[in-house]
Amino acid sequence: MSVGLIIGMTLRQWGLIDASMDNDASVETVNGNRQRADLARSIRKAGLDQLFRWTSGVPGPGSWPLPDEIVKPKLTIAQWLLTIDVLERWAAAADRTGRHEAAAQERELRELILSRLQAHGVHTH
Repeated sequence: MSVGLIIGMTLRQWGLIDASMDNDASVETVNGNRQRADLARSIRKAGLDQLFRWTSGVPGPGSWPLPDEIVKPKLTIAQWLLTIDVLERWAAAADRTGRHEAAAQERELRELILSRLQAHGVHTH
């Protein structure tokens, strides 16, 4: 993996990213951009590789942290940029289907990531 950036969030928030990446990879594999689908899958894999084995205070392999526990995934800038795009895409889909609370959660997480990227000098569109 190239140079990455760690952004802390709750495991529950990471779960939103993971679910959104799963949706995006599925859609793009069937109807679109294979490179985008591969990048989305790489984000899911990075989360699994980095977060599943980590259990606070317990050495060795374990389980997922608790939903409100802070996790610190490290992704490349390209992966984080896709993450903010995917969160907006699926927030818009949630709005269209009347799932406004889910859309608000995805947009709140998107804003958190955007602010952290900008704080590190990453220019976003």
